[in-house]
Amino acid sequence: MTTNATASPHGDYIAYMKSGYLLKQSIRRREPTTQSACKLPLDAKVSTLKWSADGSQILINHDRGLQVVDSKHRSSRVFLKNGTGGLGRVVTADFIGNEHLLVVWEFGKAKLWHMNSGKAVDLPDFKTMCDGQTWQVRPGNRSPPLFAVLSRIGAEDHLSLHFPSLRQPPPPSKLPTIDAQSISWSPDGRWLAVLDVPTASQSLHIYTPDGHLFRSYPSAKEAELGLGIKSIAWSADGRVLALTKFDGLVELLNTKTFTRIAMIEHSTTIYQHDVEKEYRAPVWQEAVSASNERSYTPQQQPFSPPLSKAKAGSEPQDLGVAEICFSCDDSYLATRDCRMLNTVWIWNMATLGAHAVLIQHSNVRRLKWHPTRPDTLMVDCAEGFAHIWNVSSREPPLPIPTGGLAKAKLTWLEGPTEAKPIIMVTEPSRFHLLYPEGQDELSDPISRRPSADESEQYDEGNSEDSLFQVLSGRKPLPPKTQPSYTQMVDLEMEGEDDLDGGLDDTFREKRKAVQQVPMEVDPLDDSEIF
Repeated sequence: MTTNATASPHGDYIAYMKSGYLLKQSIRRREPTTQSACKLPLDAKVSTLKWSADGSQILINHDRGLQVVDSKHRSSRVFLKNGTGGLGRVVTADFIGNEHLLVVWEFGKAKLWHMNSGKAVDLPDFKTMCDGQTWQVRPGNRSPPLFAVLSRIGAEDHLSLHFPSLRQPPPPSKLPTIDAQSISWSPDGRWLAVLDVPTASQSLHIYTPDGHLFRSYPSAKEAELGLGIKSIAWSADGRVLALTKFDGLVELLNTKTFTRIAMIEHSTTIYQHDVEKEYRAPVWQEAVSASNERSYTPQQQPFSPPLSKAKAGSEPQDLGVAEICFSCDDSYLATRDCRMLNTVWIWNMATLGAHAVLIQHSNVRRLKWHPTRPDTLMVDCAEGFAHIWNVSSREPPLPIPTGGLAKAKLTWLEGPTEAKPIIMVTEPSRFHLLYPEGQDELSDPISRRPSADESEQYDEGNSEDSLFQVLSGRKPLPPKTQPSYTQMVDLEMEGEDDLDGGLDDTFREKRKAVQQVPMEVDPLDDSEIF
């Protein structure tokens, strides 16, 4: 039984838990599945697995604590014990760079651990009660990394910008918000957006990377009657900021002056009366037969998509725009409206007009653009099918059976631009890979490349009796680049036999290193690292 499968940042490996062990499986190379030397208790409940940004480490979050495993050497690097659980469960834990670990407990306690020294910096008044993301690392390969954190001191919101190398957190800056809901860096790292509750007169605040307020939106002159901003989405190049509204509108802002470029509206009736018939956006509607065969038929304008509910709801999640996402090169924008959850709108960002409309048989659960192909969109309706559509073509989407449960999670895997697309189908107890266009030929491991002389000497394909020549002594054995399966099993068993003693020695050595520097101890904190 496998659980918590997750792909590496570059899409080369998949890490998953099986029988208490962490396993790593290669996707694009002929490599055996590797197993970590450490084992969790069988009754430990693993909640999440996370890779570091460079793919060198894997974080295991379970009910007993946190564990960081070196993905290359398969050894445990850090173990953070949750103690008696006096701080509550761990709400979130993630890597900050390659040397630091951010841990947040449910009662507002947060610490930034240095994994080499075991020292921690307290992040007081960390905000946990909000709808969106309360912290985020600034994008880009910057060293040291900079991350922004929302905090709540009394009845006021504050913003802090941290460098992990600092032993003391910098003083926070007060925000002009009522109850900040999320923060979001632009992909180029030039701007930091802070989103307030929609009832605020100015619910969006734009900050520079040094923490200075640049612009609040909307201004007093731009204020209009409406239900406020629901969420935000940056374009891939950071030049456009999309605001979704509770009234079903989408505002597009340029990120130089943060003024409006265009307004997108989801109409209940699709009719481009001012566009010639041959240039109108196609409308494709999915039909399902009694034998579960799926097909798409074009619809003529005017056309009214079916409503998701006979009566509109009053809850915030039932109002406005349900989802919005840019393609990887910002050529297209895909949106959904809460009134028509089975309808997908595709907008052309060059013309700021409708490109196409897809009407699915069931409500859409998630839209996923391919990470490197700007014209490939996956529509997930939680029906056991992945609807793959080439946006630039005039053909309808192609429904592909996933071979998994209806509620299985579908995600694209990262990879080279020239590589064929791969979809990871994840279920609670297993996972598998789906290849919509077929599988690329697996490459050999790059751990060691033989020289030209070695390649000629040990090229087994040049002779049909190469094995006979080796056995008869006429030809030497080819160089070994990897241990055999039996040797790997023996090494793993030896690692298990020496596990207890090795941990005791490591524990004593780490304790000595930590005790050399006097540290102020929080009497309410009973967590331990190492």
